[in-house]
Amino acid sequence: MNTNRVRLVSLDVGYTLGEPTGTTITQRLAALSPLPQAQAKQLVQQHLHHVPPEDTAAIRTLCRALQVDPAAFPYEHRPEPFTLWPGARDAVARIARHVPVVTLSNVTYWDEHNCDLAALLAPHLAGHYPSWRLGFAKPDPQAVLAVAALHGVPATEVLHVGDNFACDVHGALAAGAQALWITSVTPGPEARRLLAAHPGRVHTVPDLDTAVTHIEQAT
Repeated sequence: MNTNRVRLVSLDVGYTLGEPTGTTITQRLAALSPLPQAQAKQLVQQHLHHVPPEDTAAIRTLCRALQVDPAAFPYEHRPEPFTLWPGARDAVARIARHVPVVTLSNVTYWDEHNCDLAALLAPHLAGHYPSWRLGFAKPDPQAVLAVAALHGVPATEVLHVGDNFACDVHGALAAGAQALWITSVTPGPEARRLLAAHPGRVHTVPDLDTAVTHIEQAT
């Protein structure tokens, strides 16, 4: 059980509550780039997740890094529907009975456009914070700090829940928040060192349902 006080829970979205369907703009840009796919995807995450659609300068910078003609940027991209996993909405509702809960996700404007996730999870969310609207993308600690400030809660009393070690665990701890890592694999050496370095501030659970039980006990 987490003995630290929790006054706000922030939830990652992709592969924590559900998954996108179809092709993402990251995949489209990686296909256009001559760079190795993993490198191209990393560049998109670094340059595009935190920018609004009108920031054409940032888009041109990304295209240069990808070695893609800026005229080829897929401005017309529209996402396929985001699919909530079975039980995700009930999980959010269970958390909301105990503590305010918000979403905090890394997603581009183009991959969220026309996808009203807040409506899918209504009325249980106290806030919905995609990175392109927030202006910060995890693991930048400013993402968690900005959400904490918006809700008048110290970062130390925020519990961030997600599946990605670098973004969700490192990012939360760098902000001074607590982290709940959803993972079905045995933590490796780096993860074990981080867990040992932050006793009581980070825990691992195998799935979303267990995460909710952990939060219910902690609050």
